[in-house]
Amino acid sequence: MNHGMSAPRIVFLATGDIALPSFAALLENNLVALVTQPDKPVGRKQILTAPRIKDEAIAHGIPVMQPESAREPSFLDELRALEPDVIVVMAYGQILSKEFLKIPRVACINLHASLLPKYRGAACIQAAIDAGDSHTGITVMHVVRALDAGDIISKKETPIGAKETGGELHDRLAEIAPEALTEALKQIAEDTASRTPQDESQVSYIPKLMREDGEIDWSQSAEALERRVRA
Repeated sequence: MNHGMSAPRIVFLATGDIALPSFAALLENNLVALVTQPDKPVGRKQILTAPRIKDEAIAHGIPVMQPESAREPSFLDELRALEPDVIVVMAYGQILSKEFLKIPRVACINLHASLLPKYRGAACIQAAIDAGDSHTGITVMHVVRALDAGDIISKKETPIGAKETGGELHDRLAEIAPEALTEALKQIAEDTASRTPQDESQVSYIPKLMREDGEIDWSQSAEALERRVRA
């Protein structure tokens, strides 16, 4: 069955800078709105600062929604009114409700910066360097209510450089993501997107990095310390 989507109506949920190249790629598609986190007070003077992606959207005339919570009934009504075929999520920062996931006509997909099922959660880029992994990548998956647990559509792998830092790898994964996204959207439109369940025995979780994660434990090996500093 073909969804008959020549140009699916897409809503993008994103806050982090890693999503900027994917946002640019979606401008070539039928992007109808951006949903991002509310502006946040930043620095000593607590100046209200918008996510960079919001500024990009405004510059390109894309409507922006910034609900405090993606569960707000008024927000869900606004989203339904947009009649999205596909919702794309990347570094948005909120768990989505069952009501939310029912809204897109065809699919709700997520771009995650690890090779799932390894490193579900927030600090997945740093975790791959810290563990000494040789590769990481972008996983495109269907969104379910559990964290990063949905069926996988595709993965794009990349080797991790011997001297690469968390920041450098973040920027490189940001550049890889649009290709993975474009390919997944094409498969969804043609109804050829695969759904590979994640192997639950291989799952690992990585919480958000806290200040104490930066503390050096000098009892560790030189290799482990070098990886921690780079991560």
